[in-house]
Amino acid sequence: MADLAWNSNAKMVSSPNNKSPKLDKQHHLSLPTLPLPLRPTDISAAASPLCSAYDHYLRLPELRKLWTSKEFPNWSSESIFKPALHALEITFRFISLVLSDPRPYANRREWIRRIESLATSEIEMIAMLCEDEEEDPTTRGRAPVADLSKGESSRSYSEASLLPRLATWYKSKDVAQRILCSVEYNMMRCPYTLGLGEPNLSGKPSLRYDDVCKPNEIHALAITTPFDHIDNYENQTVYTTHQIVESWIRVTHQLLERLTERIESKRLEEAKNDCYAVERIWKLLTDIEDLHMLMDPADFLMLKNQLSIKSTAGETAAFCFRSTELVEVTKMCKDLKQKVPGILEVEVDPQGGPRIQEAAMRLYVDKRNGMERVHVLQGMQGIEAAMKRFFYAYKQVVGVVMGSFEANGNRVGLSWERSDSLSQIFLEPTYYPSLDAAKTFLGYFWGNDSDRQGRC
Repeated sequence: MADLAWNSNAKMVSSPNNKSPKLDKQHHLSLPTLPLPLRPTDISAAASPLCSAYDHYLRLPELRKLWTSKEFPNWSSESIFKPALHALEITFRFISLVLSDPRPYANRREWIRRIESLATSEIEMIAMLCEDEEEDPTTRGRAPVADLSKGESSRSYSEASLLPRLATWYKSKDVAQRILCSVEYNMMRCPYTLGLGEPNLSGKPSLRYDDVCKPNEIHALAITTPFDHIDNYENQTVYTTHQIVESWIRVTHQLLERLTERIESKRLEEAKNDCYAVERIWKLLTDIEDLHMLMDPADFLMLKNQLSIKSTAGETAAFCFRSTELVEVTKMCKDLKQKVPGILEVEVDPQGGPRIQEAAMRLYVDKRNGMERVHVLQGMQGIEAAMKRFFYAYKQVVGVVMGSFEANGNRVGLSWERSDSLSQIFLEPTYYPSLDAAKTFLGYFWGNDSDRQGRC
């Protein structure tokens, strides 16, 4: 979308009917001069050998096979729910991992608090996806469920998930029971429940969790890993944390593809739900990355050396950009700006005129129709804000966990002028200059209008 420069001497007055701002020569507003935005920067993944090593360490090729497998042809949301449920199941394994940690100096209490909070947030996210699925006529009622009242299944909960077993282990019984209560509470507005052993007081159908998630195959990936020879317990926490991150990144990827398709087909009521879901996942990813703060400094830095996690000569990409899918998802979020003219139903002025800005101002003011367009535009800007917060928080985590010297060595702590890849993301100007200008001018219009009315 073309960057638009606006004349700071534009004049506007209010319409007697709907207070819509229009150009007029009789009233002069003192408007701010909007600076021309800096040139947008693009991001790229780290060197191919580094990305391949990252994939190999996390066994991402095997995980991707599970994510892309099609077991239910009539369920179009399968590619979204599978990685989400995988992330939840890996989180259950994380609880067992922390409670089995033999290190006397491990902060188990805070670890369990954080992981329980993470599991609750993931359940909330899954419930949100379920609710959105039921609101869409094209996806409603397609999820594979077992109706226990009709005798379709002899069991009421998963036999393969770790959560029911954690609920019987004396070390994890309390946290597992609270998670089960969270499942019951968050799935109340959904037509089915997850089937993890929650009370299911309303007797709703149960998701065929074992058939969708395949917990046995997920946990089999952790039995033997490429770096089992490393005698460092922090290896398992790093490995597990990043598998959860990658699973939610895959969910985001699938949601963005669906969001783009819905915007192009003018299904904006459903598109706004995808916007909110993507925004919440970025916030969830921020919370997951914060788990690195609980890792033992000495053990983590030793593991960093054991895994040879270091920059190669001339490498400027941050550590997180060894995830090729994170880079792709970030680019997809930035590319949503190209959908703004279509949502506003205007074409970009090749001369740089204010078509998009004026269309946005009219849309914001006129409440009689088009509210779903406002919701989508707000949701897209919410995605931008959440994504930039993620990369800002990630930069702080890297500095704290590895130290400023190590961070600077990987180009994380450098200034904007030195082309730090992370700083470029959260310091570059808004992806939506037309919407930004519309809100800026509209704010000054209403402020000037209020002043005139007060003087009268």
